[in-house]
Amino acid sequence: MRRLIIFVFSAAAILLLSSTALAADVNDPGGTFIDDDGSVFESSIEAIFAEGITTGCSNRQEFCTNKPITRGEFAAFINRALNLPAPSQDYFTDDNGSIFENDINRLAEAGITKGCNPPENTHFCVDGTVTREAMAAFLVRAFDLTDPGEGDIFVDDDDSMFERDIDRLATAGITKGCNPPDNTEYCPKDA
Repeated sequence: MRRLIIFVFSAAAILLLSSTALAADVNDPGGTFIDDDGSVFESSIEAIFAEGITTGCSNRQEFCTNKPITRGEFAAFINRALNLPAPSQDYFTDDNGSIFENDINRLAEAGITKGCNPPENTHFCVDGTVTREAMAAFLVRAFDLTDPGEGDIFVDDDDSMFERDIDRLATAGITKGCNPPDNTEYCPKDA
């Protein structure tokens, strides 16, 4: 349960990585990765490293704080956080040979992902950037968030097929939006 809580709060921080207008205290430099020193997210990044949810990128000395997260990388984050059971089948045709194939299949088996090419859903788009709206859907399914609150929380997601997931994520307190301090926008198509 502790791992789940740490993941949810850390994922919320990662969801907001693309927002540069955050008003928060800057952490003291140090820790595992050399590229997050002074970042408002450093303590969250350290927490998900300590829990084994991330191992970093490149030569594992960096977290790549400004690099968009791929769908495959995010599948690994979720699988490591939830320790999902082994899959019974191979769900997608475009992830063969990917280091994330096992993670992706575990997410599919658990109903956390449906694929990226509806309605066929034979592809996962492993190297595609995970958007904020897709990340909302992953997290809503992973943590079975069902309360949409009052709905229509953000003004910029009305055309998103993930609007209900975004509302559920906000109602759960995992995101506040992408334009602090107003937080009236979610920036669903952003990385």
